Amino acid sequence: MSRGPGGGVRGLRVSAVEPNSPADRAGVRPGDVIRAVNGQVPADELDFRFHASEDAVALTIERGDTEMPALTMLTRGEPPGVSFEDLLADGVHRCNNRCVFCFIHQMPRRMRRSLYVMDDDFRLSFVHGNYVTLTNLTAAERTRVVEQRLSPLYVSVHASDPAVRGRLLGSAVPEPVIPILAELAAARIDVHAQVVLCPGLNDGSVLERTLNDLAALHPSASGMKSGVLSVAIVPVGLTRHRERLAKLTPPDDRYAAAILRWHRRRGSEMRRTLGTRFVWLSDEWYYLAHARVPSRRHYEGFPQLDDGVGTTRLFLDDLERTRKRLQKRSERSITGTLVTGELARGVVGDLRDALNAVEGVQLDLVVVPNRRFGGTISVAGLLTGADIAEALARTGVRGKVWLPAVCLSKEGGVFLDDVTLGELEARTRCEVEPVHPFPSALASAMGLTRETAMR
Repeated sequence: MSRGPGGGVRGLRVSAVEPNSPADRAGVRPGDVIRAVNGQVPADELDFRFHASEDAVALTIERGDTEMPALTMLTRGEPPGVSFEDLLADGVHRCNNRCVFCFIHQMPRRMRRSLYVMDDDFRLSFVHGNYVTLTNLTAAERTRVVEQRLSPLYVSVHASDPAVRGRLLGSAVPEPVIPILAELAAARIDVHAQVVLCPGLNDGSVLERTLNDLAALHPSASGMKSGVLSVAIVPVGLTRHRERLAKLTPPDDRYAAAILRWHRRRGSEMRRTLGTRFVWLSDEWYYLAHARVPSRRHYEGFPQLDDGVGTTRLFLDDLERTRKRLQKRSERSITGTLVTGELARGVVGDLRDALNAVEGVQLDLVVVPNRRFGGTISVAGLLTGADIAEALARTGVRGKVWLPAVCLSKEGGVFLDDVTLGELEARTRCEVEPVHPFPSALASAMGLTRETAMR
């Protein structure tokens, strides 16, 4: 990211240039700052690519402290071939809401600094599938979404009743969302919606209205080419760090079972009227209700996978395929420990049993309680290095430790509490290997599938 004096946007700093690409032929070099594209200052990489989509593109470049003569990039339909240090040149757009269930407001202290950044950035919604409320979207940004066709967007709706939504977002005024979604649909922008369900606040008749209002914007109901394509319902996540925050009730097993019954009825109705189930429940609801996860067909292509809708089904399907590919006997003795959070103890236990059926394999399972966050937080991705170290010390460890890679940052391999992988190994005196959290990945890492054994 490159900023000018006072925080103004200066442009995008180039990190790499693909050889013989249009940018390379134009003379762009790593380290250059692209100040303007056809006279327009790019606010971010998306902006650059939009303005650089013409056959001939004039670039204003800053190299070191010198502004270079204008460069002409001839694309002739080719990708520009340039990468940037940061997607954004003007920084992450911050969230001004005070949502009653905001996870950042209930974070413990002394965690990774980036976890405390509250973003509500439409660009991260388009690129990464981050959910945004649209309440922090300016008129100019809304125009840009339409002009550059940034579709689909992922929108936190929570309630279609403006007054209820306002209370959920911590606003003193109503926060209507349906008119905004209707405008986006008319402009050919698709939306995937999310409802964080808070018992007693946005369930019951409020939830019914929300679902009906969103379903009216599905293309099958509206007759438009775009609209609201899917809705994910996730349970509110509460930590033990909620001092001076609104009192919320977490869903229990009986509540979850009632939501499952409601969902079966409403999903069937939507299939009859819209041709799609339209609304899906995140995996936590099935764990809470001690219910079986639906089949792959239920999820209709998994439109809400990044919101935790259907991940368990993919895990279970992958486990069945992996069972069929396992060797009967390991070529070497394997003794070790699998680590997971409390939520997935059952399915990871099934994985352990499948691998232990291979002769020469002896694996233990350590389920780590999330003491750092506490409350209802039980997913593996939110485990801290300290909690993992404590659980391993308490239960004892045999051999190597395998843990889900989602526990660590993609850059640098650091846990949420800034404990590094090396520090965890030093504390436990064990070799620790992060793996992709799917059965086939773990079996492959251990060399237990027929394909890996032949390598």
